[in-house]
Amino acid sequence: MRFRDVAGAIEVGMGLFTRVKTSPGEARRHKILVFAGLLLVAMILRSPLTAIAPIVGELRRDLHIDSATIGLLTGIPVLCFGLLTPFASYLIAKLSIERAIFAMLGGTFLGIVLRSLDGAGAALAGTFVLGTSLTVGNIVSLMVIARDFPRASRIVTGTYASFINVGTMASMAVTAPLASLIGWRLALGATALLVVPALLVWSLAAKHAPAEAPAQKARQTHAPTQWKRPLVWLLTAVFATHQALYYCLTAWLPDYFIQDTGMSATKAGLIAAVFQILALLGSFGVPVVARHMSLSWVLVVVGACWTITPLGLLFAPQWWFLWMLFGGFAMGGGFTAVFALIMSRARDLSENRTIAAFVQGGGYTIAATTPILMGHLHQSLNSWSLAFILLAAAGVVMTLSGIGVTKAK
Repeated sequence: MRFRDVAGAIEVGMGLFTRVKTSPGEARRHKILVFAGLLLVAMILRSPLTAIAPIVGELRRDLHIDSATIGLLTGIPVLCFGLLTPFASYLIAKLSIERAIFAMLGGTFLGIVLRSLDGAGAALAGTFVLGTSLTVGNIVSLMVIARDFPRASRIVTGTYASFINVGTMASMAVTAPLASLIGWRLALGATALLVVPALLVWSLAAKHAPAEAPAQKARQTHAPTQWKRPLVWLLTAVFATHQALYYCLTAWLPDYFIQDTGMSATKAGLIAAVFQILALLGSFGVPVVARHMSLSWVLVVVGACWTITPLGLLFAPQWWFLWMLFGGFAMGGGFTAVFALIMSRARDLSENRTIAAFVQGGGYTIAATTPILMGHLHQSLNSWSLAFILLAAAGVVMTLSGIGVTKAK
């Protein structure tokens, strides 16, 4: 990948970083450090959350908690992603991008350690600290891409999204075997080790970063009007339906195969893992597809793939690998396309931050409730049919919203 120096002044939240004259070699080294730091942050953004799934039984037994409390340990962070996004956006506006990253990494480390201590109260408190910190990471990571890689934002966003999935898969694969060796507390706490190299790389990047000019402040001339733009509302609808489909299928796909098709738990878990792995198709595929069509129409394609996936699983589950191909492309591609589109439509970093915060705030808030509703619907009807049809309907909504994005401003 070619890394180019970003010329001129770049607004960062409420501060302005002015590029100082450096040699091409120094500029390239700094850009590589930023890129490496971005990918290390990406691996942290979901892995502490997915580490819980393989050790649910141990948590329930040792902490003496029920399934509802276990649900809070996975649900609180997603609610934070939605409800605390305005706070995270405000915090980033008051700090520089680098300071926000250090605050996020420090909070993540603290949250992971606190969650691993004795007692359900500590677990819940640590989960809240973790969710708050990762909410900051969700926004500031995208600002790093917009600031430092404007000419390669699509491929960098795709790579960033793929490393989120890599972190997710790694934590799900390693936590259970590690817990059998050293206990679930140390295994869950071990995810904090991912923070250490990220802190090291960002410290090196910040050491050679352009000097800050604190007397100059970024103007937030566009922030108050973002909610009035049809584009922002349509992108929020796209992201909300995308995340709802992702969280519902991630939560219930194994149970669906076990209960409705008589599949073994091992094979159902394998299919769920394949679903996560195939997200790499979308993360890297969207930048390729976007060479031949606009990002807006890529969203339409992603919406169509999301529509096909639940219908295929419902009516022809024996062809599950085909439907996982569609779903995997949609999972990785939807995230990449939405935020690459935001970067391309935003006029500056301040606008990028406010649009991303609005879209993520609304999208995650809605998505956090949908797995619960899907589970309740299945339990009430003793059938997955209506739930999967509603998921397909969400895919149609995403497709139509994507069509709207092609014309919106």
